[in-house]
Amino acid sequence: MLFDETQREEPRRTSSVASWVLRTVHSPDRGLPPEIAIGRVPLAIGRAPQRDGALVIADPRMSRTHATIAIIGAKAPTIVDSSSNGTFVDGVRVTDAVLADGSVLRAGDTFFVVREVPASLGDAEVPDLVGRAPAMAKLREAIALVAKADASVLVIGESGTGKELVARAIHARSGREGPLVAVNCAAIPESLADSTLFGHVAGAFTGAKGAHDGVLRRAERGTIFLDEIAETPPTVQARLLRVLEERVVTPVGGERAVPIDVRVVAATHVELRSAVERGAFRGDLYARLSDLTLRTPPLRERREDVLPILARGLGPDAPPLAPDLVDALLTHELPFNVRELLKIAAELRLRGKGREVLDRALVEERFARPPSAPPARARAISDPPSVREPIEITREHVEELVRETGGNVSELARRLGRSRRQVRRYLDQYGLRERAGDDDERD
Repeated sequence: MLFDETQREEPRRTSSVASWVLRTVHSPDRGLPPEIAIGRVPLAIGRAPQRDGALVIADPRMSRTHATIAIIGAKAPTIVDSSSNGTFVDGVRVTDAVLADGSVLRAGDTFFVVREVPASLGDAEVPDLVGRAPAMAKLREAIALVAKADASVLVIGESGTGKELVARAIHARSGREGPLVAVNCAAIPESLADSTLFGHVAGAFTGAKGAHDGVLRRAERGTIFLDEIAETPPTVQARLLRVLEERVVTPVGGERAVPIDVRVVAATHVELRSAVERGAFRGDLYARLSDLTLRTPPLRERREDVLPILARGLGPDAPPLAPDLVDALLTHELPFNVRELLKIAAELRLRGKGREVLDRALVEERFARPPSAPPARARAISDPPSVREPIEITREHVEELVRETGGNVSELARRLGRSRRQVRRYLDQYGLRERAGDDDERD
C-alpha cells in the first residue's frame, strides 16, 4: 500500500503533551489506518493477536502475535516482545528495542514510521510542499507566517530538499504583484556577476550592444531568489550588500541609481554562520539576508514521505514495490534527497518495464553507498547506547559533508555519528583539515 502524498486526515489531538504514533507507510493490508496511537497499554500487532485493543494486520509474513509495543516507564515506546519471524528497526533485526522518533519499524512486509507528534503542531496549505512528516508541517506553517512579512528570508537545506519550492511558495503567498526571478549564484562567472545582478547600459563593455536590466530590476515589485548565495564571490558580496541596504541599483557603466522594490529570498546548502566565522562569507551580508531563516528537512527526517514521492515519480500505472525495495528506500540514506529519489523513480520506470513487481535488484547500485550515520536510531534494551554497526566513512562522503556544513566540525560529527575527535582524524586522513573551521579541541 502506498499512501497518497496529499493524505493528511489524521486524528485531532487535544492532549497538552506530545503523542507517540505508528504511521503506516506500506503494507499488503490495504485496510490499515494511516496512524495508530502508542500508549502505556501494550499494543500487540500481528495476524491474530489475542489481546484487547490489538492491531490485526492481514500480512501473511507476520506471526499471529508478531510484536508488542508499549511506553513503559520511560517516555519512548519500547518493543517488549517480538516473534521469531523477525522485527526490524531501521533495517536491524531486534527482539526488544527502545524506539526513537523517525525509526522505521518492519514487521513481516508491513512498514511503519514511529513518530512523536507535538500536541501543538500546526500546519498550513502550501500546494507544492506536501508530506505527512512533522518537519514538513512545521515548514509549511513557517512559510505561512513569513510570507507576508517585508523581510529577507534565508532558506538553508541540503541539496534536493526543495529550497526553490520554498521560495516560490513564499512569493505566491506574499501578495507581491511582480514576478519571482530565480538566479543560481554558483553558475554566474565572476566576470559577469555585476551585469547579471545589477544590469548594464549599452556600451558598458565589449559586446554590450544594448542595455540589460539585471535580475534585481527584473524582479521589481516581486521576489528575487538568490540560490547558492554562499558561492557569491567576495567582491560581489560587497556590492550586493550595498544594493540591499540602499535599495537602489546602479547598472554597470551607468551613473544613475535606479530605485528597486524587491523581496529577497536567498538559499544555500552551507551553514552560513560557520562560513562567516571562517571569513568565507561577509557577516554583514549574512545579517541582511537572514531577517528570517527557514530550514528544509532532508528525507531522513521525513521517512513517511519517501514512498509517496516515489509514487509520484513512477506514475499511476507503475507495478507494486517489492518489500526488499521498500526496506532499502526507507532505511538507506539518500544524500541528494528528493532529487535522488526521483532519479530512482526514473530508473525504475526504465528498467521495470513489463515487470509485475519492482524490486531492489533493479536499482541495487543506488544503495551501495554507506549511510552518513548509523542506520539504527533505536537501540536494544540490553545494549549500551554507544553500540553501533561499523560503517565505512569514505573521503568522497566526508568531502561532501564538509561542503554542506561549511566545515563545521560539530555538525560533521552529528551527521557522521562520530565524536569530534574522530571527525578531525578523518579530516587529517583525507587532507581536508584546512577546509574545516576551527573547533574546540576538547571532547
